[in-house]
Amino acid sequence: MREKLLDLMKSEGLKPGQLADLLGINPAGISHILAGRNKPGFDLLQKILRRFPQIDPDWLLLDSPTMYRADRLAPGSDGAAQPDRA
Repeated sequence: MREKLLDLMKSEGLKPGQLADLLGINPAGISHILAGRNKPGFDLLQKILRRFPQIDPDWLLLDSPTMYRADRLAPGSDGAAQPDRA
């Protein structure tokens, strides 16, 4: 899970303290997971998926190779609106 959090923070441009703030948890919780002292609980996994709905739950929980859901845009994707073609 450490690697997943590192990948998430890198992709979203976050530092550990920023991630903790976004998730509403104590920064020490993230620090302990990143240091390998703790594993995330179900509550933390839920908070990650609720705060980052673009994250594929299968990636987070089951080691699917794709971090982002196909129906959501990843950061840095071209989210520009496409003109309607009639």
